[in-house]
Amino acid sequence: MISHVQLPGHAAGWTSKDRAAVAAGIGGDCRRTGFFFVHQHGIPADLIQNVYVETGQFYRLSSTEKRPYDATEQSQFLGYRGLGRERSRTHGGTEACEQYRIGNPGFLARLRRAVAARDVQEVFPFHFDSTVTVLSRKLGLDTVTPGFGFLDQGGGRLLNSKATFRALAAGTGVAVPHGRVCSSQEETAEFLWDELLGQGRAAIVKQDFHVAGFGNEVISPVAGVEPVGALRTVVTADREELTKYVAERWNWLTDGERSPVVVEHYHVGSLPLCAEFHVGEKGAELAGHGAMRMAPVLNGHVWPAPAVELEGFEEFMRSAQKLCAPIHAMGYRGVVSVDAIVTPEQNLLVNEFNCRVSGSTHAYHIGEHVVGGNYLTERILVEQRRCTFPTFTTAVRILAENGLAYDHATRTGVLVAVEDGSDAGGFGEYCVVAENAEQAEQLEAALTRVFAAHGK
Repeated sequence: MISHVQLPGHAAGWTSKDRAAVAAGIGGDCRRTGFFFVHQHGIPADLIQNVYVETGQFYRLSSTEKRPYDATEQSQFLGYRGLGRERSRTHGGTEACEQYRIGNPGFLARLRRAVAARDVQEVFPFHFDSTVTVLSRKLGLDTVTPGFGFLDQGGGRLLNSKATFRALAAGTGVAVPHGRVCSSQEETAEFLWDELLGQGRAAIVKQDFHVAGFGNEVISPVAGVEPVGALRTVVTADREELTKYVAERWNWLTDGERSPVVVEHYHVGSLPLCAEFHVGEKGAELAGHGAMRMAPVLNGHVWPAPAVELEGFEEFMRSAQKLCAPIHAMGYRGVVSVDAIVTPEQNLLVNEFNCRVSGSTHAYHIGEHVVGGNYLTERILVEQRRCTFPTFTTAVRILAENGLAYDHATRTGVLVAVEDGSDAGGFGEYCVVAENAEQAEQLEAALTRVFAAHGK
């Protein structure tokens, strides 16, 4: 049943209690069902009825008649999105729904005035896609954004492609897992079987554009292979089964045949690493490095990387710098995150880069501005994601009462890095700052105990 939210009259007359009640009601409905009716909003009934009529008339048009209204990069992704355009992270397929996104010129005008009033001099999005470049230009911020010309011509998408990564890695001589960028089902199945599964080796198949392992699957000729950095492991024992798997997953792997699929040797039991750089006018500057915690997809980090003492770690740093060189030459300016694995044989292979804000960017800011000093050599930072939290105020109180809250004097303790703002508690991330790995482990264990005692 769809919920009903009753607004207490015009918003101008709301009290703080009214606002809190409305926010709690809408927040609860969004978490429970994602749908709700709003009443007493002041919008004329005849206008609402006209919108229903016009909407119904549009969706009853044939697909050919609706096609001119398709949402594209040129329309800032406003407009019509037909059946199968939306992908699901839950079941991996496409959603059986239609959408029509409507722009808001009034919002743009207000944003333009706000930018002018605050003398904004930087655009720092999670990912500089075409929508952000269009918005930046309309706000007059294109001239103050380093590397804007490259981004404006689709450079952001280009440098977040796993296929582009493998091409640049090959061109610069960087060691990567054995693999191939495939454009057809036949090529994919042939490479998987002839080069990997048929030789008794596991493989990982990757969507060209995705994050944190959510677009990856492991394929193994034997059972029992843990899918680190992927959603699941598929056991495929013969060529016929493999061909069937590729055919069944092709639409998901290629984003509806919009992109190629990347196939690589999956090194079982490897340690995943990452390093982050900031590419400016003068070149690439190291921000930090760490190890990724997988469960089975990305679920946190440890900084600095525990593998820093390995003989091949310096080679990883050199390889990452080599990859940054052509990225800089292309005209990109911003964050570059480079991922690698340390295999059980202690070989270090680079397997990805992303030119956008990464899952580590905020931690380097925490290290620099909160922990301070030479934090990468003086402290260990440990992050855990998708944690169940009590309310924010309760979480802060629990940390303080149990001596776990971050202490600026000792530069150790627990920081709440992300919290979803729910009045009833919810999910978030924490960051443990410790002097060494043993202390970090103790702080994490204590944090788990005290939150468990409060039912979270």
